Amino acid sequence: MAKTTTARVDQSSVPASDEPKYRFNLAKWIIFFVFTVTGVIGLAAIAMATVFYDEKSFGSVKDILGILLPVLSAWAGTVIAFYFGRENFEAGTQSSAALVRHFTSEEKLKSITLKEVMIDISTAVTFKLAKPEKDIKLKSDLIDAKLEKENKERLPILDPQGCIKYMAHRSLIDKFIAQEAIKGRKVDDLTLQDMLNDGKFNNVLTGSFRALPETHNLAQVKFLMDQIKILSDVFITEDGTANSKVLGWVTNVIVAEQSKL
Repeated sequence: MAKTTTARVDQSSVPASDEPKYRFNLAKWIIFFVFTVTGVIGLAAIAMATVFYDEKSFGSVKDILGILLPVLSAWAGTVIAFYFGRENFEAGTQSSAALVRHFTSEEKLKSITLKEVMIDISTAVTFKLAKPEKDIKLKSDLIDAKLEKENKERLPILDPQGCIKYMAHRSLIDKFIAQEAIKGRKVDDLTLQDMLNDGKFNNVLTGSFRALPETHNLAQVKFLMDQIKILSDVFITEDGTANSKVLGWVTNVIVAEQSKL
């Protein structure tokens, strides 16, 4: 004889996607039951008080109502608070947490000056313009001699006075080389000037960085980076302009790391 099993259904067996509907229906029927019972008891009490109107009967009805009504109202209040208040509480908690994280992170960045976290330019891997851009080979001078050799992805290019001139990223150079190779040009012949002659690559080489004084803070840098999408590097110079010697370097990676709580 085959055994039959009875599955016990509880809230945990309800699919997650149906849980809000399940909660709503449960709360609706509980509240409906509470108000229905309250109405029936109230009407019965009125009827009894009218038909059997004496002090003893009235006192008994009043005692029954005094016991049952607080229990029913507490039950309805609990259901409303739990099933309808929980979502509002969770949403409010999440919004408050996000707000706190935002302000806390921003305040943290405001308290950190560029001088505190900058990479000292004397210790960074850079390339100095000792010859014209048309004579600087992308592969041999920039990739092989600097980026590949030092295992770096970014290469600040400085003029002979130590001022920031261009900001080269390995991915940008590789993209340009691939573009030109498709056209049939020899990779070894491509120069920095060739990149500068291409408008979209020129924009990144010359526009993906800014010069700032060391007294600026990371919140100001983050604001700039949020406003200028290609901006990923900031150079700290002697007078805060690109026409003075570079002292240090702050990347978008540093800003992101310092934003963490």
